[in-house]
Amino acid sequence: MIYLSKILGAKIKDSADQTIGILKDVLIKPTPGEYSPLEALLVKSKKKQHYFYIPYHYVENLAADEITLKTLEEKIIDYTSESGDILLLRDVMDQQIVDTAGARVVRVNDLQIGEAEGEMCVLGIDISTRGLMRRLGLTKTGLFNWLHVNLIDWKQAQPIKGTLKLETLSRDLVKLHPADLANIVEKLNIKQGRALVEAMDPKTAAKILEEIDPRVQRILVQALGPEKAAKISERMSIDELVDLIKLLPYDEAKEVCAVFQNGRKSKLEKLLTYKDDTAGGLMTTEFISALPSWTVQQVIDEIKRTSESFRSILYIYIADSKGIYKGVVSLRRLLTANPTDKIEQVMKKAKRLPCAKVHQRVREVGKLMTKYDLNSVAVVDHHHRLLGVVAVDDVMRTFFPHA
Repeated sequence: MIYLSKILGAKIKDSADQTIGILKDVLIKPTPGEYSPLEALLVKSKKKQHYFYIPYHYVENLAADEITLKTLEEKIIDYTSESGDILLLRDVMDQQIVDTAGARVVRVNDLQIGEAEGEMCVLGIDISTRGLMRRLGLTKTGLFNWLHVNLIDWKQAQPIKGTLKLETLSRDLVKLHPADLANIVEKLNIKQGRALVEAMDPKTAAKILEEIDPRVQRILVQALGPEKAAKISERMSIDELVDLIKLLPYDEAKEVCAVFQNGRKSKLEKLLTYKDDTAGGLMTTEFISALPSWTVQQVIDEIKRTSESFRSILYIYIADSKGIYKGVVSLRRLLTANPTDKIEQVMKKAKRLPCAKVHQRVREVGKLMTKYDLNSVAVVDHHHRLLGVVAVDDVMRTFFPHA
């Protein structure tokens, strides 16, 4: 195996041992999640001082000191560059890439080339200091021998800059947890971060946006523009959306809110009236509720019908026809109960359960949840009407916003 930095500048000789030029770059046609075969060499002609491409199938031997061809110079048919081609030196070296295995952004210091399935391919990305020193020609220093190579498998990397467009995201990158993708976006510049978010489907983009640091979130939404931001924010959970709206200038917030349907819009406007450091400012209004008179089977049917709208379902909150909070039932209790039982028979009654008042401070809500070991808690007004739910992860994010 060889490194790109060692072959750049190598003499290229034809089958008659005549030098026809020197190697200036290597062209590939990448496919996400696969090793990329070498398609052509970009050569600077010795005689005419111009640049041209030699298709890689003419290469007989690829080495650091020289590259030999199988044919005479005059018999070479030039390679014509196509859309989707990238040059390794120009478009990949020194660029930021996403390591999908380590869920991080790193810089390319060198590229490892070797044989895979009978073809010469780009196999690895050297992100180490040793790779940088190799490029600088410092391989004879004592420090170089002490340093270790740190290679990332080419198949597990996704270039951010260059002609490899983000619309063709690798399967591994799409599979990353939204929190990991958010961390990657935060490490990119705004232009690159915006490109990564835009390349995702709206549902995934919304999850990423929810996880991004608020300081970056505001700048990113402004970079996306009102139309794209609104399309993505439609898929966000309502409590996260409220936090986002509060970050935006009034005119931009108004443009984003304008796209929502009346029901969601009215909920959003109501939540915006609560202070940030209260249960009302932290709660979500997106939860499954049921009437006490429903049967267990009716509630299970309701969960099946609406489950796609929720990230997770652990509890079902019970309120009567006037909205008065009556109790809660866990998903586990539902699954073990008789399908014909009434919910009021299997639920934990509200009078025996702690709940948060809508204007209660977040710190007090956190203490309440810690004391009773709650994953979530119902939020009620002074008439004990059920208004929303606060989840423990929302409380934790308030205390540790940059985690």
